[in-house]
Amino acid sequence: MKFYRWLWLLLVLLAVSAVQSPGQTPDIERKQFEAVKARADKGDASAQLSVAALYASGIGVARDPVKAAKYTRKAAEQGSARAQCLLGLLYSNGNGVKMDKAEAARWLHRAADQGLAEAQYDLGGCFASGDGVVHDPAEAVAWYRKAAAQGLVEAQSEIGNCYLEGNGVPTDIPEGLKWTRQAAEQGFAPAQNSLGLCYLKGKGVPKNYVEAYKWFNLAVAKGGDITDDARINLAAAERFLKPEQVAEGQRLALEFKPRKAATTGDAPMPAKSADVDWASSATGQTGSVGSASAKVLKTGLVSVKAEDDTYEIFVDGAFVGNTPANVKLTEGAHVVEVKKAGFKDYLKQIKITEGSELTLRAVLEKQ
Repeated sequence: MKFYRWLWLLLVLLAVSAVQSPGQTPDIERKQFEAVKARADKGDASAQLSVAALYASGIGVARDPVKAAKYTRKAAEQGSARAQCLLGLLYSNGNGVKMDKAEAARWLHRAADQGLAEAQYDLGGCFASGDGVVHDPAEAVAWYRKAAAQGLVEAQSEIGNCYLEGNGVPTDIPEGLKWTRQAAEQGFAPAQNSLGLCYLKGKGVPKNYVEAYKWFNLAVAKGGDITDDARINLAAAERFLKPEQVAEGQRLALEFKPRKAATTGDAPMPAKSADVDWASSATGQTGSVGSASAKVLKTGLVSVKAEDDTYEIFVDGAFVGNTPANVKLTEGAHVVEVKKAGFKDYLKQIKITEGSELTLRAVLEKQ
């Protein structure tokens, strides 16, 4: 399943950012936790979601994935679309609950029906792979399209792939190229790599090795899971170019400026009002998703990779998931640890600046 791991990670990290401040003592964190939990136990869905984040991160209370899942469920049962999507993630990964792909898809479906774009995209991934639901590529495209209509770049890119490859829809190269370009021009690395391949092979466009080089270059610069493939493609394009053409491709990449996300068609209805600002809810403040209090947070991205998906990732002492993962972090210094039983821990101190993108490749030595 193409689940949005970062939704759960973002929930945890925003809660940490909201509760924790320089020099803050564990006693203050505990009191803040107790205050939020008191609201949660009275049925406040936003507080329940914040308590789940605090249990997951271990801020103000001992880390407890089971209780994190319990409070996520409480908020989900009250209709919070984000909580429903997060609960789907927990069931998919078996984090705090017994792994159950069908249950994961059921909760994702509830969130998707409310119009949460990330859940719509993830549900599309379920139908594309047959994870917890009957394999149905056409249904996958239908959900991708709903997410894409809200401007979700990952969904736009996936629709492009579906048309280019004939998955769930008849092969339509011009239509696939349109969606792929739309996502690539927003700076989405997988789409940039796909668009580079179109120029390299002359798929839907005349062959243009300089353009191919430009898009592969941009995909490599973004980092992430696509980096290795993009590097190989970049080298393939370079073989057809003279030095001055390589320089031209590099210049075009340097001058590239991502476009803002754009919605297409009629967007689904927004999620219910139970979805409040994660950051502010952790401290007892209120506000809607996308409010000014959430927007002022400056963040960067770190991609953590290892040899397989059994390695555990901890950020500032809090468990955030298994490798590979893209973790959104607030601006400042952080300590990233990667652990696996029988191996020495990998530890790296990093500094996040606004918009930064780092890649860590953890190599652990056996004990």
